[in-house]
Amino acid sequence: MEYSHKIIQLTPDLVKVSDDISTRISKKTLPVWFPGLNALRFLAALLVVLMHIHNNMGISGLPQLPAFPVLFKGLSAVSFFFVLSGFLITYLLLKERESTGTINIKHFYLRRVFRIWPLYFLIIAFGMLFYWGIVPAMNLPFENDYPHELAIVLYTFFLANLMNSLYHVGGILHITWSIAVEEQFYLFWAPLAKRFNTKLPVIIILITILSLCLNFANTLNFFNLSKEMQAFISTLQFHYMGFGAYFAWLLYNKKEKLLSTQFFKNKVFQSLLSLLIILYFLFYQRNILGEILTPIPLGLLFGWLIINISSNPTRIFSFENKPLNHLGKVSYGIYMYHMPFVYASAFIFQKLPQIQALPYIFFPIYYVLTIGLTILAASLSYKFIEQPLLKRSKRLF
Repeated sequence: MEYSHKIIQLTPDLVKVSDDISTRISKKTLPVWFPGLNALRFLAALLVVLMHIHNNMGISGLPQLPAFPVLFKGLSAVSFFFVLSGFLITYLLLKERESTGTINIKHFYLRRVFRIWPLYFLIIAFGMLFYWGIVPAMNLPFENDYPHELAIVLYTFFLANLMNSLYHVGGILHITWSIAVEEQFYLFWAPLAKRFNTKLPVIIILITILSLCLNFANTLNFFNLSKEMQAFISTLQFHYMGFGAYFAWLLYNKKEKLLSTQFFKNKVFQSLLSLLIILYFLFYQRNILGEILTPIPLGLLFGWLIINISSNPTRIFSFENKPLNHLGKVSYGIYMYHMPFVYASAFIFQKLPQIQALPYIFFPIYYVLTIGLTILAASLSYKFIEQPLLKRSKRLF
């Protein structure tokens, strides 16, 4: 289905999305650490990878696992990243205002540059080289239907979501759409957070409502737009960041009152809400009605999950452990690097029909190889690219 292809070919991004939450926002401000969020970040990135592995196996003519709904939850995982991004960014901005009396917009954007830009532009450069150089040289079945000059301009100015809605750019480049959406949100959110203080929750609610209305109308094609423009508008999911921002404001300003509600204090409520999230990812199947009805409950559930895991002393379970912490730290790389390994695995196993005929061997090897190589690349990237830049940004800001 053309519509779903345009929108669901995820990045996923998203991971970058989550910033290193221990980054200092100023030299006067203590680092902020939310336990358990690294694990959630990794699980969301993993859902994106699983979806792209499954989809690409079908495109490549390889055997696929049964169409379990969880294998198609990549877009929901990106929505979670948006909520998490809105939560973390807003909480850090609130903390900076309290610590310094203001918000340094210049430093805010420079921190985003250090955290997000290196991997983003690395993948853009590799994607352009791959689709315009390697693919033609290897006679692979892919046709570039767009001028590369336009692609360079739009990707450089973080309009990947527009580029990807207009053209079929291939999975390596397509995943960058969510990074662009977050950058677009940061562009206006930091100045608004600085300008408004006591009225900030009102601004958050207005942004969330306006974004929801825009997406509802777009889903129903109320504006009678082309499929390309519908796909573009569908990427502007600022409402999810709004949910995250509002939960951050509540936690920062109303923490005791918030955590004393039954949603956090009552273990039965915690169990029911956790079960609801699990059932959604395991069994819910997308449809047009769901596109209209799910954003609000999803935004609320994701916001609840973030606070319950990271800040609730009476939470019924914890995701805090060393392996998951590491996987969460490298989740931006997992999100950004996974598509080349998805392609590489398909290329290798297309030449091994004997293994394809053995599903109990083929599927475990295929998934473990693809995910394992992605994690390895992300870990190396974090150690040699991301971590040195994060340390430098801490010294500067």
